[in-house]
Amino acid sequence: MSNMNPDPLCQEFAEILGATPSVINDVCTATRSRTNIHPVVLGRRAESFMFVPQAFSFENLDQNGKALCLGETVLLQEEVNPFMTILREQGILVTALHNHWLFENPRLMYMHFESNDSPLSFARKVRRALDVLITRNVGNSQRVQSAANRRGREICEEFNRILGGSMHTFEDGICIVMKSRTNIMPRVLGRRGRSFLLIPQMFAFESLTADGRALCSGETVILQEEINPFISRLRENNIIVTAFHNHWLFDNPRLMYIHFEKIDNPIRFAIDVEDAMTVLTTKKIVPTTK
Repeated sequence: MSNMNPDPLCQEFAEILGATPSVINDVCTATRSRTNIHPVVLGRRAESFMFVPQAFSFENLDQNGKALCLGETVLLQEEVNPFMTILREQGILVTALHNHWLFENPRLMYMHFESNDSPLSFARKVRRALDVLITRNVGNSQRVQSAANRRGREICEEFNRILGGSMHTFEDGICIVMKSRTNIMPRVLGRRGRSFLLIPQMFAFESLTADGRALCSGETVILQEEINPFISRLRENNIIVTAFHNHWLFDNPRLMYIHFEKIDNPIRFAIDVEDAMTVLTTKKIVPTTK
């Protein structure tokens, strides 16, 4: 999904946000994890980017220097309103606030936000809001070495192959697989969007133990008419559906996002999720005309 090096504007955008720049789907994307938050989900450590993400992007820069700017971050409950207040004071649209997961400790919330703005102006505004977030450790920060991690990399390769990832990583016992639903071509705030934040498919496993089971999780962008067929396939395999909702406003077509989790053998989880994804359309989806 990344096919070029970040340009100087992208690098400065990421630097302001304290994030790592990359180019995904030809879109500048800056990512980081909130490594001071150490959640447990379904009784297992959950420290992958799936659970503690911060992600920002900009695209479709116009002649006035403005672009479609998007952001999201994990938050603790007590951080929600202070963070939201600063975004709104600076004119950034708050587009969604919700859980992504169930059976997590501490309770994790996720906020999504957007603006047509100069990328560096957007980054500085978001930086001011990020400065209200706590930096102390929350949860048990002492990592417990997972058993069977020696096989983790090999399992990650097969996990990625089954799910058809465009990129994948295996670090510190965490496997992340990413790809984009590039057949969906939305507009947001009137601008064309290809950001991974808009059209993501992401799958992970972590906390692999000697019995070959791990905390497995996934999310995908999904069209409204696909939600219930997809849910039915997941539930047939006892995968826990944890949330489905919007992430953005003023999007066309209407984009929804579904999140799911299970303690399972990662390969079995991947096979079951790949089966569920066969109900998703592969035809080109473009904005509707009114």
